[in-house]
This record gives sequence, C-alpha cells and structure tokens, in this order.
Amino acid sequence: MSTRAFTLLLMAAMAVPAWGQSSFHFVVTPEQVARALSAGGIVIAPQQVSLPARVVAAETAPALDILSIEPPPSKAELTGHAPSRVKLACHQPGECLPFYANVNWPKVDGQPAPSSIISPLAGNAANITMRAGTHATLVMDDQRSHIQVAVISLENGMAGHRIRVASPDHKQFYFGEVVNANLLRGSF
Repeated sequence: MSTRAFTLLLMAAMAVPAWGQSSFHFVVTPEQVARALSAGGIVIAPQQVSLPARVVAAETAPALDILSIEPPPSKAELTGHAPSRVKLACHQPGECLPFYANVNWPKVDGQPAPSSIISPLAGNAANITMRAGTHATLVMDDQRSHIQVAVISLENGMAGHRIRVASPDHKQFYFGEVVNANLLRGSF
C-alpha cells in the first residue's frame, strides 16, 4: 500500500466518530443541580448554583445523586460569603462523570440557614449506613451473570446512595449503591 493511500485511509478513519459510541452530549445545567438539591431537602435557586466546568451527560435530563458536600458548610459558607463544593454524579452509571458544583447557601430571615436544613445533604452521622474503610461485598447482576467482589468503601454513604469503592489491593475502583452496612449493588 502506498504512503498516499495509507494517509487517506488514516484521515478517513479519524473523521468518522468511533463506532458504537454516541457523539451526542447534553450539558448539565445549574437548574438540574438545583432540582437535585431540592429533592435532597434544600430548596435552592438555580442562581445560587454555579458549575466551575462544563459538565456533559449522555442523557438529556439525567437523575443526579448528591455524593457529598466538601467541605461541610461552615458559618461563613452558610452566610453566603463562601460557596461550598457539592459533589454530584448521575444516578445511572455511565451517563456522566462525577462533578462538583459551587453552592451559595440560602439565608433564612437574614440569618444563616439552620443546620437542620442541610443535614439531609451533609451526611448526618445518624444517616450514614456504610463508613469509609468498611470491608464490604459489591454485587453486580444482569440476566446472564452474577458477580461478587470484595471491596473497601472509600467514602461514607447512606442507604440508596452511590459511593466509590476499591478492591482490597486498591487496583480496581467501582461505584456501588449502598444496600446495608456491608453490601453494595453495582452494574456493569
């Protein structure tokens, strides 16, 4: 094959999007983040949410899970002087990568929001089902197979929330939905 023919084939291959992959991406908006926060127990206006980077998802309006608030809101952050970083991810694996949003917390009657308003998001100690460092089992099922993997949780998590876990040698990382103190459900 001549160099010219090879060059033309290479250029044609680069111009075609990858087979089997969608080239459509939908931008995640502050309005979608505000809806996820509201579903978590805090009514936030979209103007109080900012995304430091462009976030895209494979779906038009993906369901978002609140993974954590980093750092937990302090008095200065609740008064609106400094935003908190809220870590979010799409509920369905593969729809989007985890991302951060900056949130300016609302004031209630000119005072910082009471901690009872933010407790559903902050991972109140009473609500934590699985603690970071817990040895657990990640179960992944589909119609043809059943896989169980021994893992260690990398974050605190409440039942029904997705957290990041790792294999005991920390060479493989997964996301799993917390079922109970020692069990997570995943998908592949």
